[in-house]
Amino acid sequence: MFRFLARVACIVAACTVLICITANGQQGALQRQRQLNPADGITVVLIGTGIPLPNPQRGTAATLVIAGDRSILVDTGRECMVGLSSAGLNDVSMVLYTHYHSDHIAGLGELLVNRGINGAEKPLPVIGPMGAKRAVDGFREAYALETSYRVAHHGDHWPAHAMDCDVQERNAGVVYDEGDLKITMFDVDHEPVVPAVGYRFDFKGQSVVVSGDTKKTAKTIEMAKDCDILVHEATDLEMLQRLGTALKATDPRRAAMLSDMLSHHTSTTEAAEVARDANVKKLVLTHLVPSIPPEDGPEKNFIRGMADIYKGPIVVGRDGMEIRP
Repeated sequence: MFRFLARVACIVAACTVLICITANGQQGALQRQRQLNPADGITVVLIGTGIPLPNPQRGTAATLVIAGDRSILVDTGRECMVGLSSAGLNDVSMVLYTHYHSDHIAGLGELLVNRGINGAEKPLPVIGPMGAKRAVDGFREAYALETSYRVAHHGDHWPAHAMDCDVQERNAGVVYDEGDLKITMFDVDHEPVVPAVGYRFDFKGQSVVVSGDTKKTAKTIEMAKDCDILVHEATDLEMLQRLGTALKATDPRRAAMLSDMLSHHTSTTEAAEVARDANVKKLVLTHLVPSIPPEDGPEKNFIRGMADIYKGPIVVGRDGMEIRP
């Protein structure tokens, strides 16, 4: 009897995982899937807006750009699969990498596994600067045992190319141009990380620029000229300088690391200057340093002084936020 009841409990638990109850009482499998319409314009979904330090309210770098029926994920930060699922997707059309810091790549393995679970039969297209093949191959090797287990469990039900990627290492310039969508890679300044890039998306007269990790650069201003949405990293320089001063007496190693970080990121006021000089229509902040709570008070403090520089709308990013032109 005990074994029978335990088996029933396992079945009930499995059903609970496979079926979710939505707010209006309707049932749906796992997550209601987003229907992508080729006639739609551009939508930006902030999948991860945080930094490597753990924050349960913020995943790490991942920005989804939906252009009609194509979904392009810029970077695969920690928990990106959770964010994609919340956005109604279990797969993407393509992954673009800005560079290969851990907080920009950590979620690739889980994305590939979930592509297999959901039946993806084709390799995942991946585009990035030099280093993309090494980074992707590293994840595929790390998940090699996982792949063998899945094949043993599921046999022919496990897609043959679930964990495969079609990787292109590219230099600055147009990296994708099909239909109405053109994607342009451009170099940014994230030294000592070289190469590091950002991307501009042009689609049906609308444009989005994702800065990647960078200091303030003339190239970003050039590429963001007159764009509808600029998604730019941002650091509260004043707050971190105060923190660094306090740390010098108690933890000089951490203070030195903090100083190192400040040397290759963009302050909030510099991000406002980029938006102003590029004449962008909307500025969206991500990769927030420090990783503030997604609350009105901390966010207002984070952007203090920016409106004096850039007169357009400023959005402090939160995971799951959707922005349209």
